[in-house]
Amino acid sequence: MDKIEQQLLQYVDDHKEEFIKFLGDLVKINSITGYEKKAQEFVRDRIKGYGFETELVEPDVKKMFEMFPEVAQVPSIGEEGLDMPLMTEDKFTYEQLMASPYDRLKSYKDRPNLIGKLKGKGGGKSLIINGHIDTVPVGDRSKWTHDPFGSDIKDGYLYGRGAVDMKGGVAAMVGAVEALTAIKAPLAGDLMFQTVVNEEHAGGGALGNIAAGYKADAAIVAEPSGPGGNVILNGNGGGVYWEVRIKGHETHAGSRWQNNKPFGISAIEKAALVVDSLISLEKGLNKDKTMMSLCIGTIKGGTYATATAAECVINGVAYFSPDLGTGKDGIVKVKKMLKDAALNVDDAWLRANPPVIKFQHYDDAYMLPADKQEIKRFTEDAIRDVLGKEPVITQLGGGCDARHFGNQGGIPAIVYGPGDIKMAHSTDECINLDDYIKGIKVLAVTIYRWCK
Repeated sequence: MDKIEQQLLQYVDDHKEEFIKFLGDLVKINSITGYEKKAQEFVRDRIKGYGFETELVEPDVKKMFEMFPEVAQVPSIGEEGLDMPLMTEDKFTYEQLMASPYDRLKSYKDRPNLIGKLKGKGGGKSLIINGHIDTVPVGDRSKWTHDPFGSDIKDGYLYGRGAVDMKGGVAAMVGAVEALTAIKAPLAGDLMFQTVVNEEHAGGGALGNIAAGYKADAAIVAEPSGPGGNVILNGNGGGVYWEVRIKGHETHAGSRWQNNKPFGISAIEKAALVVDSLISLEKGLNKDKTMMSLCIGTIKGGTYATATAAECVINGVAYFSPDLGTGKDGIVKVKKMLKDAALNVDDAWLRANPPVIKFQHYDDAYMLPADKQEIKRFTEDAIRDVLGKEPVITQLGGGCDARHFGNQGGIPAIVYGPGDIKMAHSTDECINLDDYIKGIKVLAVTIYRWCK
């Protein structure tokens, strides 16, 4: 490691307690999806002190739908009825959103992305470092043993909503750029710092940045990539949230059979056939390798024990591997698979009364292209040199904003950040503080080497 890199590591060690305090202060700010502005202003004020030119930019919803119609999602807010309130039989449209009664979801008013620009001296490669500032709701607060906005520290872990997903990553980005600017590390390439809104259940913040034309030679998304600080994610799976609505024929239980034939048809019994078909799809895809994780989340139907159910509604999600398709092609393919499985059931009633399948949300899968591996190699080398560990390369099972950089922006992107993703969205969410400091160091060295 050269003299600058040694200075970076020493700076992080010397300011470890200050970095932990900053993370704690950030976790204390409630930035549940839909209420991100205060946290954005807090981070902005911090990085402005490092010489970044900053701006707060509200994503343009209409432009996203115009540019990326297969991928753009309805904005969401982490409240009941505003999370994912719309359904579509194919794909969401801007016109559908504007015609809906959800006025708070029709724009990103007062929900800005933060863009910070640090101009290089010229001649080097440019880089985007990205994180989302929003968090999922707290859930049942009575089940938390730590205040979700208290930033309690115990046994080397900092607790709070968003601690790992992903204020730990955002704070690591801040720590890395503080170290770089404090020691005046010479950067030839431009560095762009982004914290975005509405990653949870929409991805509209990052997609808004792509639609606005923000570009770089590569991107690092600082989502929690794995414990120990040596895990890099070079891709992420996609996901389709779906609903199947099945019709029955309601009648009193005593009239279920007439003329020795079924007269009352319970939608619940027909739902069982649809579930079997969906599970058969999953099993077939996973014969040799896990390609899809299909979750039957809820089944609701019927009104009385003594009447056949007139309707049954099944809700679930299908997470899928990039091997099934990346970008918009993967979304289209998986939606068709789910439609075929739900509609093509060998049953006379279901053929005469086809179920209705709709979609509530969808994410595209992403894989770092084989011919664009340079940013991954730089991060691997930084892990080896900083931590003395061999990097572990894997993929994220669900979605994250790296997909928008790679698929919609054409920017090679990896995920590297502190913490264990298994703690995300959980009661007593927490981050290992040793991993957090390791993440700052690896990010700082990677940025320096990439941009110098």
